[in-house]
Amino acid sequence: MSAFPPAEDLVPHKGEMCLIDRIVGEEGETVRAEVTIRPDHLFFKQGHGVPAYVGFELMAQTISAYDGLRRRRSGKPPAIGFLLGCRRYAASRPFFREGETLAIEVTSLLGEDGMASFQCRITDAGGDDVASGVINVYRPADPEAFLSAER
Repeated sequence: MSAFPPAEDLVPHKGEMCLIDRIVGEEGETVRAEVTIRPDHLFFKQGHGVPAYVGFELMAQTISAYDGLRRRRSGKPPAIGFLLGCRRYAASRPFFREGETLAIEVTSLLGEDGMASFQCRITDAGGDDVASGVINVYRPADPEAFLSAER
């Protein structure tokens, strides 16, 4: 039994839109998640696997789980956040292969007033990096009010 709640309880993504399978670790400012690449994955391409560019979203959803864990401890539900951008996203191959389990690790570099930056990496079962990048995000205190103000 996992010490962590299901990933869908920590992120606002539901059903097939939740791309991470489970949270497997948390230490200080670092959260780790896993995903096993299966044919039923939303972005799976038969004969290839999941395109490596999807790693960017795997990282973003793990950041959302990082936030979700902290919100849960405060008695709050998951909240939407906004992806501001990514610096230096790099993948060592074009696809993540069917059947492989990948570990996604995100570490908070800074966070203030809803703005945050995370060092992210994805490793394969052998511990080799298959993707990495720095992701910048913003989670306003009241996302609905923020979205209403944008109209």
